[in-house]
Amino acid sequence: MNDLSIRRAAPGELDAVWALVGRAVADMNRRGNPQWGSAYPAREHYAAALDRGELYAAADGAGRIVGCAVFNTDEEPAYAALPWTLPGPAMVIHKLAVDPAAQRQGVASALFAFCEALARAAGLHTLRVDTYSLNTRMQALILRQGFSPVGEVHFPVNPLPYPCFEKAVEL
Repeated sequence: MNDLSIRRAAPGELDAVWALVGRAVADMNRRGNPQWGSAYPAREHYAAALDRGELYAAADGAGRIVGCAVFNTDEEPAYAALPWTLPGPAMVIHKLAVDPAAQRQGVASALFAFCEALARAAGLHTLRVDTYSLNTRMQALILRQGFSPVGEVHFPVNPLPYPCFEKAVEL
């Protein structure tokens, strides 16, 4: 997507981010991916990330938010059991969503690249991410971004495992 900018989300943008997430959830569910639904993620997850300065928005040339993600060093407790090959701490990608109208236009790839730049600026050598087993589109994107599979974890919100991935960051 031309003229895409990525930046920390502003306090007044929570409604736009949450509306985008709602459209993305509906699209995921239509495609047979129940990773997200009415209970998770919650608006409060995005509001808390916004308050911490960890919610990022991707905006098109007209300023419309077309993607979002949370970037931080908070790893799920289940990650501790995985055989990570790259040293931590790591920058972790959470709750990435792209407006269905903007999908397949490079928005998610740009968010991944931005996260990698954040990690580099923070002196972190590793990126980590997980996604639901049925989210094959995200798994393919993660692999195209140069991540390697590490293993799987389970979360109580869904019965199937979540494949986990890591990527080295060149400093």
